[in-house]
Amino acid sequence: MEKEEIAAEEEDFACYRRAWESRRGPEGCGFFEDTTQLSSMHFTHLTPKPSLDDAIVAETLQILSIKLTEIKGGFKLPLSVYGVVAARDSVDNNRNLLFAHSRIAPQRIRQHNLYLRLIGPSRAILCRDPVRFEIQLKVERGAVSRDRALISATRDFYARHPGVHTICFENRFCKIELCVERLVETIQATICSVRVVKQGTRQRVESRCRVSCSTTSYIRKIIDGKPTYVANAASGEVVLLDRFKKAMPSGSEGYLDLSRRVVSVEHEGSLKVVVQTCSSSGDIIAEGHVSLASKYFGFSQKKFNVDDAELEVTVAWSLLVVDKDDILRPVAV
Repeated sequence: MEKEEIAAEEEDFACYRRAWESRRGPEGCGFFEDTTQLSSMHFTHLTPKPSLDDAIVAETLQILSIKLTEIKGGFKLPLSVYGVVAARDSVDNNRNLLFAHSRIAPQRIRQHNLYLRLIGPSRAILCRDPVRFEIQLKVERGAVSRDRALISATRDFYARHPGVHTICFENRFCKIELCVERLVETIQATICSVRVVKQGTRQRVESRCRVSCSTTSYIRKIIDGKPTYVANAASGEVVLLDRFKKAMPSGSEGYLDLSRRVVSVEHEGSLKVVVQTCSSSGDIIAEGHVSLASKYFGFSQKKFNVDDAELEVTVAWSLLVVDKDDILRPVAV
């Protein structure tokens, strides 16, 4: 029964792949496993603000987390998981990798940390049309012949309303929850770096720390006859570096080794970056944060403190690309 279900799942995915290849590639969108080549900083260096049809503010999906919520079918924790989780949007229909681990470097999933360590998206995910998610995960068990498939699945998702949504993938071996948030009127921010400028005497930001961010939008209200900007509730938290990964590898020259860098920010909002230092047991020792107002293009750089350690964050801003073909099309002179 188990082998039959695995075979059926893999055949369903193979049929989906063949259908994609017949409609999209290779002359249209390239090959099935091609990843998006559009940069999250495509319009960062344009100044003044570009008045182009292909540079837009639009609704996007913020990827918050991917969690392995249930293990079954004979699997037991810990698991060494490898494979791909990706999203495709209407911009180029190529894979935008969210999770990607090779067999020789799988992620160890334990009871105290059931979240996949995300590396993306590499650019904002446009959600004017349905977004397609693809999951292909396996469990490494020593010899290649002993590896087992965990799940292969696809799902189209369209968020009709702003806010947080959970997309479930389930088979007889596991249940995975993909948590996303639909944001409206957004641009994209790339956290280029979080750097330790000066270590403190009380607090050193080194091996164990956690970096996260959230966004806040503002609405204009008239209060006592005066225009006032009031903050909406903050968006969901995006983890850029979890406490289980070494924060500052040897030779990093003070730069924290972020796992992911690109987030969506509402164009009349702000981005809050939080750095927490942790003990070996995972307890938070100290915390610092900084907020940056969103921009259509250009860079922002700001210093802040975690206790008496001084850090600096650099962020690149860019409008969104609506369609890859628009920016590749020759401009008539």
